[in-house]
Amino acid sequence: MVVVLAGALFVADRIAVNRTESTITSRIEKRVPGSHAKVTISSSPFLVNLAMSGTIKEMHAHVTNVTAGRLTLDSVDVTVHDLKVSRSDLLHGSVKLTGMSEATIQATTSVADVIAATLGAAVGLPSGSSASVEAGPSSVHISFGPFSFTVPYTSIVPCVGTARISGTDVVLTCTTHTLPPALKSA
Repeated sequence: MVVVLAGALFVADRIAVNRTESTITSRIEKRVPGSHAKVTISSSPFLVNLAMSGTIKEMHAHVTNVTAGRLTLDSVDVTVHDLKVSRSDLLHGSVKLTGMSEATIQATTSVADVIAATLGAAVGLPSGSSASVEAGPSSVHISFGPFSFTVPYTSIVPCVGTARISGTDVVLTCTTHTLPPALKSA
């Protein structure tokens, strides 16, 4: 009997995790048109943690094909810690995210795509270069020496704190304490 009960609880836990991951994946893809998302929840046992604290310890979203103005971001990785979920809404079949402790967002695009999108001349940007980053209300201005470009914020990349060159890629990173709009409930 105990084995059957434990098995049933395990199955219920997996169903709840899969449903939550699927709902958040669909939400991101709806709010970031043309993108493809994969959401993974690392909170086990999910239902026990959720019942006790109302939080998911860690969630990771990997999103590809994100358009930011004229620039296409190859990938955006969002790692959220202590994601707050409405337990009553979850009991009624809806996934409502109400807050979080912190999220780290890392977006990657190629140097060639940045140059093409900004209509810049071919420039050499050595790997390891850091940029100056000036955040504005709706976009961020990034300068690598004399080469500069602007990236508008998106619902999945609502901030940029640093920019650097890694090999042939531009890597944009930030940390936020506000739930990214692409994750928010309708």
